[in-house]
Amino acid sequence: MECAFCGCPMIVVYKVNWLTYLVGRALVKVKWLGMPNVIAGRAIVPEFIQHDATPARIAAATKELIEDKNKRATMQRDLASVISTLGGPGASERAARAILGAV
Repeated sequence: MECAFCGCPMIVVYKVNWLTYLVGRALVKVKWLGMPNVIAGRAIVPEFIQHDATPARIAAATKELIEDKNKRATMQRDLASVISTLGGPGASERAARAILGAV
């Protein structure tokens, strides 16, 4: 999310031990792992998970993001849109007030 806040184009890569991956897949049912994608409810940032996280695929996606100004600008616009949905400063105070109001 720090990259998203800064408007930095990115690629998400997750590769873990196979047992960890299998257990995680059995317990966690989400379409995306990258928080910008989760919040947006769609793929904004390319994700390479486990067997998809090959050097060739990561390099190709990185090269495309570096060389394609339109793709990069679109991602930056989409990341800004995700950040705007989170609200401005003061999230902790808003959350505390919401909790106290519900009690």
